[in-house]
Amino acid sequence: MTTTRALVLASLFGLPACGPSYVPASFEDRCGPPPGVAHPLPSLGYDTKPFEIRHLPETDFGGRRPGYLYRFEREDSGTTESLRAVHMIHGGRILVVGDRGTVLTRDAKTGWQKEDPGTTENLYALVASPHEKDGTVITEELRKNKPYIAVGSNGAAVARGLDGVWRAESTGTSADLFALLHLGASTVAVGAGGVMVERSREGVWRTVKTRTTADLYGLGSCGAYVCAVGAGGTLVQCASRDGERVCIPRAPAQATLRVVTEAGNVMGDGIWLKYVQPNQTEPTPPPSYAPWPAGNAVLSGEEIRAAEVNHWGGISEMLAVGRRSTIWFLGHGLPEKSPLERVKLPFEVDFHDVAYELTDGFLVGARGTIVHLAIEGFTPPHICLL
Repeated sequence: MTTTRALVLASLFGLPACGPSYVPASFEDRCGPPPGVAHPLPSLGYDTKPFEIRHLPETDFGGRRPGYLYRFEREDSGTTESLRAVHMIHGGRILVVGDRGTVLTRDAKTGWQKEDPGTTENLYALVASPHEKDGTVITEELRKNKPYIAVGSNGAAVARGLDGVWRAESTGTSADLFALLHLGASTVAVGAGGVMVERSREGVWRTVKTRTTADLYGLGSCGAYVCAVGAGGTLVQCASRDGERVCIPRAPAQATLRVVTEAGNVMGDGIWLKYVQPNQTEPTPPPSYAPWPAGNAVLSGEEIRAAEVNHWGGISEMLAVGRRSTIWFLGHGLPEKSPLERVKLPFEVDFHDVAYELTDGFLVGARGTIVHLAIEGFTPPHICLL
């Protein structure tokens, strides 16, 4: 029996590791020990009556299982400022930013604690921004506690280093910045008036020409392109050429667009656009989009502000948030087989952002609202070598 063990990940699904690695020494020695129940973070104990539902995330399994208990529990943020963005790493840091320079981090024992970002500007967006160079050893501490960048009103930008200290940076613009996307070697921000600025790993910002004056609210990757979406149905597609980012604006919809998901879906005010697979392969054309009827029927009169995908096998799904404490689930699999499910939570606030990983999620919004989503009864799949 070998003593060296390495876990076989569910590479078919692109899922994260759920336990120790496993390398078999023989035909019989193919599986590691079965995983136990994955427990969510302990409750902070502020909400005496959490909202609970039974939900089966991977609906393409036919719905034969009873699903898991989803518990939505409001936590005391210690502020009434609107909270605009949240980021979490399973087993690592959970960070929230918001209006008037609000920055909060969650401590398992003492709850939400304030940090000083060195600014009183509203902070609208937050992203983890590791810049690993060739040969960098990614330790467990580095994985769980990455550096961060936040941007906000009047072109404000602050960076949180590995030492936990926030430092102000100059973006070269006074426009409000609403969204961030980290690309590994650089970080892109967009905002009011079609502004786009890009940060190098050394912390130097430069302006990128977008050829639009529409306010841009969301950022994402669309295949080989960076896509920014915004007011009036504007969609800006940017490609890198000879070290420069070249952007072309389009208008695939009339409604305001706010979100680009990692699967290439685009969402906004009462609208959901799906990526259309092109017939042409060489050269690769820019991404094209068309309305998704099933999504638009559910989104009528609604507004999606943010969305996050949970990648863990057995619980993989997208969770989107919007106005009036409305959320949407999209189960793993083809959207045609997994209809979009709408749920109204009893918190009566607009949600601005969501983070979602394994058995935990965090929803943040107006009036200092933080809601912890805890999933009970989930056991990760037992994955064996073929």
